Parts: sequence; C-alpha cells; structure tokens
Amino acid sequence: MKKILIFLTFFPFLIFSNNEETNITLKQQMVLDLCGFPNLKEGIIDILYLTIENYWHIGDYSKIFPLFKLITQISPTDVNAYCLGGWFLINGIASKYEGSEKERIKKYAVEFMKEGIEKEPNDYRLYFELAWFYYKEGYYEKSLEYLEKAEKYQHSFYVENLKAHIYMKINKKEKAIEEWEKIKRMYPERKEIAEKYIKKLIDEEK
Repeated sequence: MKKILIFLTFFPFLIFSNNEETNITLKQQMVLDLCGFPNLKEGIIDILYLTIENYWHIGDYSKIFPLFKLITQISPTDVNAYCLGGWFLINGIASKYEGSEKERIKKYAVEFMKEGIEKEPNDYRLYFELAWFYYKEGYYEKSLEYLEKAEKYQHSFYVENLKAHIYMKINKKEKAIEEWEKIKRMYPERKEIAEKYIKKLIDEEK
C-alpha cells in the first residue's frame, strides 16, 4: 500500500508536466527514482503507454516523444519504445518542418533508434525500422545493410519483402527473384504474391 501511495503522489507530475520535444524534466525524474521499488516498473510503463495513446487521440503530439524516451530510461531494453519513438519523431514531428530543422529531428530519431540497438542488439525490429527509414530516404544500399542485420534474428516476412522491393528498384532482378523465392519457401501465406512478382520479373526479361 505504501508503494502505491508513493506512486499516486508523484505520478501527476509526469502526466501534467510541460515538456519540450526531447527532454525529460526533473519532475519526470521522480518517476525514474520510483522504479527502485519492486513491482512498480511494469505498472508505470503500462500507464505511460496509455498516456501516449491518449495524447495521440487528442492530438497533443508535443508531449508524446518525451514519454517514449522516459520509458527507455525506465526500461532500457524496451525495443517497442525505441521503435515507436523513432517512428513518431520522423512521421509525427519532422514531417511538420522543412529544411535543417526537419533534418535535425530525423537525425535525432535515427540516433535514438541506434541507441536502442546498443541496448538490445538481438531484436530485428530496430534494424528493420532503420532499414525502412533509409529506404524511404532513397538510400537503398544503407537499407540493405540493416535488413541483412535484421535477418540474423527471428523476424517477420517484412524483412525479405523489403529486400525484394529494393532489388527491384535498383534493377537487380536476379537478386529480387531470389528474395521472392525465399519468401515462397519461408512464408507460405505469401506464396501467391511472391509468384506474381517472380512472373513479372521473368516477363520483363523476355
């Protein structure tokens, strides 16, 4: 009961504090300190995710990223927070700006996700998020580098799927066919789509 009362005393400082885009305030630091108490960490993180969802629905976007960052301070191996936080910076914040400020925010997002890889290198998701970012930016070789890293760990079909599309974009048709063939073998539910692309690539060579 004492731990619950301590949490309820300090949690409003987290929810109602005014935050800049990337900073953790002193009041939020109190929440970090509370995590020294057993059995509070998961509860705090759950409430933080619920708070993020609420801010998203009401359109109060400026308060979202600091909470993702706070989650990674509480739980440094929370890959989900790094993925969503990086995605949000790129798509929810940077997209509102132009020029050097836009590039600054995107760079910070990439650094944030790379920090997540340092904390938890054995999860494919951050490698894929970075691969997707570089793909959208047109840096296909850089994207492939991260996809190859993602393949070393248990992953979804998204990894091979993106590799296949990159090889098609850079006109490496044989490699693209190899990836679609791999998708056919590894993900039977994607067989029909893979065969469609294989046929398309073969027909283009005729």
